[in-house]
This record gives sequence, structure tokens and C-alpha cells, in this order.
Amino acid sequence: MEKDTMIELTELNHILYSSKTHSKDNLIEKPPEIKPRKKKLLHLTDNQSTRSSSNSSERNGSELSSISHTSSLLSHSWQKIENENNRPIPVPRPRSVSSIKSTSTNGFSESISIKSSTSNKNNVENSRSVTPESKSEIHRLEICVHRTDALKVDTRIKHPSVIIYIVDMSTWEYFKKEDVNATNHENTFIDPIRTKEFDFKFHKKIIPNWDEKIIFTEQYEHIITENTVILFEIVDFSGNIHPPIAVNDWHRIAWAFIKPIGSNGIANTGKQIRIQLYKPGPKLKVFHKNQPLIVHWLKKGKLKKYPSTLYISLNKGIYSEVMESENNQRDFISNKSCSLQKKLNSYSISSSLETCQSCDIKWKRFPGQKCKIPNSEIVKLQPNLEGCMYLKFSYDGLKLAVATGKYVCIYSVPEYKLLKQLIGHQGLIYTIRWNNDNNNLITTSSDYTACVWTLKNNNQTDFQILPHPSYVYCAEYHNDVIITGCYDSILRLWTSTCSKWTLCQEIELHKGFITSIAQLNSMVLSADSHGMIIDWTLINNRLEVRRIISVPEIRQVIISNIILHPAGKRLLIQTRDSILRMMDLYTTAIIQWFRGGVNNKVQTGCVLSPCGNLVFSCGEDGLVNVWEAYTAKQLAFYTNRQNLLSATSGAVDYHPYDHIIVFGVYTPSKSSPIYIAQYKNHLSIL
Repeated sequence: MEKDTMIELTELNHILYSSKTHSKDNLIEKPPEIKPRKKKLLHLTDNQSTRSSSNSSERNGSELSSISHTSSLLSHSWQKIENENNRPIPVPRPRSVSSIKSTSTNGFSESISIKSSTSNKNNVENSRSVTPESKSEIHRLEICVHRTDALKVDTRIKHPSVIIYIVDMSTWEYFKKEDVNATNHENTFIDPIRTKEFDFKFHKKIIPNWDEKIIFTEQYEHIITENTVILFEIVDFSGNIHPPIAVNDWHRIAWAFIKPIGSNGIANTGKQIRIQLYKPGPKLKVFHKNQPLIVHWLKKGKLKKYPSTLYISLNKGIYSEVMESENNQRDFISNKSCSLQKKLNSYSISSSLETCQSCDIKWKRFPGQKCKIPNSEIVKLQPNLEGCMYLKFSYDGLKLAVATGKYVCIYSVPEYKLLKQLIGHQGLIYTIRWNNDNNNLITTSSDYTACVWTLKNNNQTDFQILPHPSYVYCAEYHNDVIITGCYDSILRLWTSTCSKWTLCQEIELHKGFITSIAQLNSMVLSADSHGMIIDWTLINNRLEVRRIISVPEIRQVIISNIILHPAGKRLLIQTRDSILRMMDLYTTAIIQWFRGGVNNKVQTGCVLSPCGNLVFSCGEDGLVNVWEAYTAKQLAFYTNRQNLLSATSGAVDYHPYDHIIVFGVYTPSKSSPIYIAQYKNHLSIL
């Protein structure tokens, strides 16, 4: 243990001016120029001892007593010097150090006053005031979550995080805040805090290593008591948006607990600690809102060890009042558990955000489960009298965009309430693509434009027009890159700079008009009306040709759609010869043919289920056919219940996290609804 520097200074004074030098001869023989140095050294000792007294009073009373005793010896020796020389020398007598508590609500000490018995005015004038800095120190609890050992193999663990609870063992509820006079009952408890996710895919590791420091805004002395227990829970979630902490919809992996002050009275702070993890207990149907679920497992006492441990550390952070307001705001934003604000960021629809926070949305399809054919109609939408030309779920599954003529309607899922209507196009809308943030989307139209829409709060919408020389049939939107395909056979790449989209690249390689674009990470595929497919690579926001794919049996046949398989190794091709084909991208060979649909004249839609096991395709007769992707066996079909006199376009999409399908047809002269169906166990297929 290192020696206190303040004690060393005091001992230095005691050695220099010990009783051996108290004789009159020695004092007379001392050079006079050393006296100011002694005086300076004395004041330094006075100031340092004062600070040491204030600090040691919080740590150990023994240090304070030793410093006070040494100070009294020094004062006695200097009184002798004053009597011999009759010179006014400041006399540091034994002092009583008292912390004057402020009457403000925070209860922190603002200043320290040093009482002295000196009454001589000259002494007062010559002596320096011993006052520390005016900035008072504030102590906060810092919890560092470091890492774990290897977790059990589980396909549901993809981006784990840690939720920290502080519980009072006397009531087994969340620890109450220091301000007991809070009028709002909901804010009287210390809320749990969740760390950031550790993405296995991004970090290329399967052992979580957070190394994150979380600061609680309450005083350290208020939290660290004998009745305090700190709980840690390792959780994960399915989908792109995690649920709120209070919702019992997490995948609970393991949990642990620690008492900051052990039963032997020793504090478990200021060091890294390795604590045992335990397996989660059974879920409770009803539990108190001010008690975490782990409390019931801890109170029950039947703990089953999880084959791993968690590394944490509890520290005492010292902050000043100037830093406090800035730290509170920064740490609250970085550590507080409201991940919806991270995912939706500054652009979010208020109604959709309220829906996700207030409702406990539980999707029917589990992660890794095969998609099922929906067999029950749950809702019917009627956006306008023309039906729909295109429709698309957002990546998080909470919004549905429907293109009806010149307009785009945004619906909330699963309420299917109209959130807003996007108005700006002057022609028929062909395609809708969402961005990964679920708040930006692009639409292409026959009015020679593509529009980028930004959904904001308070029913505000911003959009930017991307002009083209002809019809814009297709587009892909990924992060800060947009790729559009036009009737003029030119593929265009747009990039975003300072929220403004600019044209960066034009490639004229297709022979016919571009009908469809598919993208998966850096792999981009485009198809045209001559049956040609070009494989591109997106590098540094530039498209580079990788290969040109020419399939003999679809040469000079218009390709309506191309859909990439979720695994990225196959490509679904929809052509206007009423046949869908599955192509192996490695060998460019056709391995499956899907027959039964009708598509000869107009553009219709098709989609692969998120699991890649089902193929859905719209026909010009209004039917939606369903095949098995790996055997090309036709399993079912959906009817539109409309008497169609001519060929019409259709659209279909499958929900990313549920067994839900939405489909509709475009009928300019008839009122055609949009059907939404969901899978139910007790019903047969439609």
C-alpha cells in the first residue's frame, strides 16, 4: 500500500524541527534566510494537513488523529521560536476540522473551515487562508461490466446484453432514490439499466466482452449499504428492435448477484470480481412491477449453476458539480435502456413508437422456425378505389407501405391503422423499398422520378426527388446508397452527403429496360427486358461488373422480378412466360421450375418467405400461388374474390417475424381491397 503523501510531509516537518533542535544555541546558529523557507514549508504543511484531515475523515479516523498529534508537536516547537525571537510568526495550534454541511437538498459539503485561536491581527494578515477548491466532490457508483466466460451454445444468442438491477433486501423492491419527497411515485425507484449489445457477427466472437462502465446518478453512500443487492441478468432478443426492460419478452440466458458489502462487513468494491452465473427460473404469470423477475428466483433459494461466470467491478467515482450535469446527460443517453430511441434515432413516427412501447408485441414465428402458410383472414384494408400496385413491410415489421396509384399509405403493424399518406408523385408508383433504419424509403414512379421519403415526428415528412429521363421501374435502398433502374437501360447509383442525394455513377450495360434489382450486402443483381442478368459488386460506393449471366431458356424474355434467397446462394427469377425459376448462383444453372401461375402481359409481384422455404407469386388472374421452394410443389393458392375482366398487376409480401401475408391487385376501375392473412393452428389452408 502506498504511503499517504500528506503524512510524509508532516513527518518531514517533524524530523526537521524535532526536539533535538529546540535548544537556544541551535536556534541562534540557524541562518536567518532559512526562516522564510520554514514559514513556507509550514504553510504548505498547514494546507496539506487540512486537506489530508478532510479526506482521511471519510476513510479512517486513525489517520486524522495521527495528523492532529503531529500538528500539535509542531505548534509547540514554533511557540518556543516565537518566545525566543519575539517575532510575529503564525502559530498553527491544534485545529478542529469541521465540514460545514450546506442546507441544500443535495447534502454535499461545500466548504471546509479551519478554526484557529490566533487573535493577533498581524498574524492574521501574514497567514494565508487555508480553503480548498470551491468545487465540491460528488461520489457516484460506477459498475463496470467486463465480460463472461464462454456461454452455452444457443442459436437464439446473437447480441447479448446485461441488465443491472439494484434491489433493497428489506423490501425486495427496486432501491429507492435519495429524494424521498418525490411527488411522482413512478420516479421514486432507481430504474434498471441495460448495457449495449455485443453483436457476435460484427465482432466475430462468441464470447461477450462489453467492457462498459455504467454510472448511477444516486450518491455512492446511499446505494452501498448492507441491505443492497445488485443483480445482473444476461438477456437477448429476437428481431431488430428489443422490447422495453419491464416487458417479460426477453430471452433470458443467465443471471448473477452480488452484495456490495458482504456478511463479514468487507466491501466488494474497487476491484474486479468474478461472480457465478445461474440458470433462469420459471416465468411468473403475475409479479409486482417494482420487483424484477430475478428477485423471485433469488428468494426461492433453489439456484442452478450456469456453466459460466461474469466479470464485473464496483467502483467509487468522484465527480465535481460542474461535471455532474454533463455526465448525467451523456451517461443517461448512452446507458439508459430505451433502445427504441437508438434504432429509430431522431426520425421516428410518434404513433409507431407509442405502439411499440405500450404494447407487448409477440410475433408468432420463433427465430429459426420455418414460415407457415397463413390460413385465416385477419383484416381487410381499403386504401382507395384502385387497389394496390406494390406493398412492402419494413425491416422491423412494425410498418406496412402500400402504393395505391399515385400515393403511398403507411400503416402500423399489427394494428393496421393508417399513420400517414405520402403525396408527391404524379404517376403510377412501381416499387417501394425501405431502408434499414425503417424510417426512410424510396418509391419509383412513371413520372420520371424516384422519391426518397424521410418519416419524422409530429406527422412531418421530408422527401427529395431524384430526376430521371424516363420511367423508373425499380430501385434498391441500402444505408447511404440508392441504385435505380430506368427505361433508358442505364443503372444509376446515388449517394447521400449531408442528407442530400447526388448522382455518382451511371452504367449503360443492359440492352433492354431494367425491370428489377436485388441486393444482399455488397452483392447486387440487375435484370432487364431481354432476359439478361448482371452480377455487380458494390465497393466503396461504386458498382463494378463481376459477370454477365445469360440463361438460354429465358433469352429475349422479359424478366418481371428477381428475388435473392436469404442464404444468398440462389436467385428466384419471375419471367413473363408464366414460369418462375430458381437459379443456383454458383453454377448459373436452373434447378427448379414453378408452374401454375399466369404472367404474360403485365408486371406482377412475387416474394420468398424469410426462411426461404416458400414461394409466393401473384398472377394476372388475381390468384396468389404458393410453392415449396426446394421441391417446386404447389401447396396452395389465394383468391382475390374479385371478378377480373382483364389482366391486372398484383403485389404480395410476407412479414419478416410472423406468419402473416399481405396481397392485393391493382384495379383502376374497381374497388379492390388488400387482404391480410395469418396462420392459425385450428384452421385449414384457404
